[in-house]
Amino acid sequence: MIGLLLVAGAALVAAFVFAPAALLRPSDAKLQDDIGRALVEYWRSGSPAFPARLTTLVDYWFQWHAIKVAISALLVIVLALLATALWQRYLRARPWYAAVATAATVLTVFAIWVLSVNIQVMALPLIPLLGLLPGRTADGNLAQVLSEMREGLTDSASPHAGSPTLTALLGEVERYYWVTAAISATLMVATGLASARFWKRRIASDPSATRVRFMHSTLGVITALTACLLLLMTAASAFSALEPATSLLGVIGAA
Repeated sequence: MIGLLLVAGAALVAAFVFAPAALLRPSDAKLQDDIGRALVEYWRSGSPAFPARLTTLVDYWFQWHAIKVAISALLVIVLALLATALWQRYLRARPWYAAVATAATVLTVFAIWVLSVNIQVMALPLIPLLGLLPGRTADGNLAQVLSEMREGLTDSASPHAGSPTLTALLGEVERYYWVTAAISATLMVATGLASARFWKRRIASDPSATRVRFMHSTLGVITALTACLLLLMTAASAFSALEPATSLLGVIGAA
């Protein structure tokens, strides 16, 4: 069973990397150029409504990450089963299984984080999509638009400060980071509760059952550290949501 899970995990990692490109056939350079042209069109329209070109790109980025969500969800299941099987093997067989079981547990936690990130992007694709812009290295019309956006974000007296387009983008930034904060907070609570459960089971276990106690201790530490990292991510996301202008400057590479 462990061998089958390893093969499945490797196949899913490969699919995660290559499947979106194989299914949607993108070109990174073309995508970046298309985003730049779409932003220029959107900015010069002076309207909060997305133009057709930008809507197409947002839909495309949604599909890209929807594929990744499906694959990463399967990967979480496979890695969780693998970690469980390895811990069970550790309890019944050789001590060195503890190392690979710990590694599989850490990989499971990482896969859950990757899944959450792709869910965030799928929920609100525009802001992550704008992160692909060349920012300060842009030239031509895009450079001018980014300069005008930066002026509107940093100078309240600028004629661009009240742009309906800029207001819409700031709203997108706020929603994106609040969604990020909500997902991080949910995972933080879940991992915190899991950590408390592992420590409780360690205390309640037979003192002579050293392997059981070690397993619960290891799982308790991993989930506790994960909860702490998620707390920091939640706070950072909430701060970004409360400072949308600064966050948007960072996203477009103009900060």
